[in-house]
Amino acid sequence: MKLLTLNTHSWQEADNASCLLYTASAIEAEQPDVIALQEVNQREQGVIASPGRLASSGYVDGGFPIEEKNWALLLAERLREDGHPYSWSWSFSHVGYRTWAEGVALLSKSPIQAVRCADVSAPSLPADSWRRRRILAIHNEMGWFGSAHMGWWNDEADPFQGQWERLNAFTKTLGVPCYLMGDFNCPAHVRQEGYDLMLSSGWQDCYARAEEKDCGVTVPGQIDGWRSQQVDGFRLDLCLAAQTGRTARSRVIFNGDFYPSVSDHFGVLTEEIL
Repeated sequence: MKLLTLNTHSWQEADNASCLLYTASAIEAEQPDVIALQEVNQREQGVIASPGRLASSGYVDGGFPIEEKNWALLLAERLREDGHPYSWSWSFSHVGYRTWAEGVALLSKSPIQAVRCADVSAPSLPADSWRRRRILAIHNEMGWFGSAHMGWWNDEADPFQGQWERLNAFTKTLGVPCYLMGDFNCPAHVRQEGYDLMLSSGWQDCYARAEEKDCGVTVPGQIDGWRSQQVDGFRLDLCLAAQTGRTARSRVIFNGDFYPSVSDHFGVLTEEIL
């Protein structure tokens, strides 16, 4: 089973048409079974896509209106046009950069049987805060899969630890097998913070257990949210498993070597042995 996670940075790249094309081409070549996407944007007050168009694209309702230029919708339509249909869903998290309705998405090669989502931010956080975070989960014939884009460990308004406690409690209601993918904003090399908290909660890092792996770096330098970090590169984007198992290979993708770069993050392609 192949799993792909990518923070798309959608509609923030200079040449988004090419980025979407490169993303679709890589998916068509690698054929991941489930794809988790973050920073999947649409216009905050854009034109809503028709029910017929959504049905034709393979959309499964995630509880939020889908705008005509939703990045996941355009990607799903491109894949379907090229003969690679995926079922997909999207969940709204917050308004970003004062313009975009930002969320998380999941695409599944096999039919989506169920969709669940939950707010993982602090209840005291204002509803219109750009810090708000949600988890989107889908169920297909292989199990449960989640897409998450988390906040920062030391965020005073909505710290990672509280977000994780709510997210982890939500995933316990899903059952196993369960995979959680995304941009966790917790550098894997930093001890006694978010990464260690996730592993101590019983999750396994598929990269760590992979029989074949590369350097794992998914953020090559300074990006939004990490401008003050004087580091060469680190691993923020992860594929986690709630159950024991075997990971054959973990590869960084969309890094300019293994497919063109399409975002300020690289993606992760994980191959699980079932």
